[in-house]
Amino acid sequence: MPRPVGGDGYGWSVIETEAPVAEKQRVRWSRVALFYGLAFGWVCLLAAGLWATGNRNLAAGQGISLVTVVLAVAYMPAPLVAALVVERLDRRTPLIRDTFRRIGRSLPTLVAVAVPVVAALMAGMVGLSWLLGNRLDLNGVGRVLFTQEDLLANTLLLLPGMDADQVAGVSAGIPSLWPLLGITYVSALVAGLTINAVFAFGEEYGWRGWLADELRPLGPFWANVITGVLWGVWHAPLILMGLNYGGYARLGTAFMVAWCVPMSFLLWRAREVTGSVLAPAVLHGSVNAFAGVFLVVIVDPIPVIAAPAGLVGTVVVAVVAALFWLSTRKWAGRTR
Repeated sequence: MPRPVGGDGYGWSVIETEAPVAEKQRVRWSRVALFYGLAFGWVCLLAAGLWATGNRNLAAGQGISLVTVVLAVAYMPAPLVAALVVERLDRRTPLIRDTFRRIGRSLPTLVAVAVPVVAALMAGMVGLSWLLGNRLDLNGVGRVLFTQEDLLANTLLLLPGMDADQVAGVSAGIPSLWPLLGITYVSALVAGLTINAVFAFGEEYGWRGWLADELRPLGPFWANVITGVLWGVWHAPLILMGLNYGGYARLGTAFMVAWCVPMSFLLWRAREVTGSVLAPAVLHGSVNAFAGVFLVVIVDPIPVIAAPAGLVGTVVVAVVAALFWLSTRKWAGRTR
């Protein structure tokens, strides 16, 4: 566990992190602009590369080429690279130098945070989707599928062009809803603690690492609002090409910003509680791992409304973030 060392003057609990950051009296907005320009510029270049190579529609079901996969995965390290550049210009010891040195000490705390938070996010999204879609029949939320037959039929619609052997393989591997969610949950945790955390770390080092420290003088509310907006807009070049929201590209950018703001509060608090930027990377990686299951378990959704990244998902993330802040407030208060 990180060692509490006192309050920070902004109502935050301060804990011993991987690389203690000197207190700042003001935000260096020129450095924030440089960091964001590098991170956003990187994504714009990748989007341009996708466009130039003919990969101009990233909507679900469009068929993703190897080039698309490579470039889509490559955009996640952009905030990490941008942060390292700014740290180099400042001649500051990079936060990354101590991050993995203490991984053994922080791992139990990372798991203790990830297990309930990921469960709450998954259960909340499925539960709210069922309530609004199945019970209240609200348009756009979609309906949660429960039986193996319905889940199989929906899966086959998502995977057209399969031969008989492939269909048989899918049929044997699709259970009913509850076993499927259980498998997905365990898989999401494993992925979030391993391979997905590696990729998500590229984002989290920038947003919840360097930028979190730079915006600290603003206090947690405004720092997270600003971070969430910047993080959401950062996705815009790929969302405008159909990623995540399909044909709702322009509206999807606004919904991504709305989703990223409460998610920033959740991820930021995870770092504050654990003392490690690996914590938001684990949660981020786990969310990425389970997001795809909603394509299978929900039928007839509108992406900007349905879980995981639409209005339903945003509401659940906001509630889970608020509960997480409240549930850790007593512990944080003892350090002030």
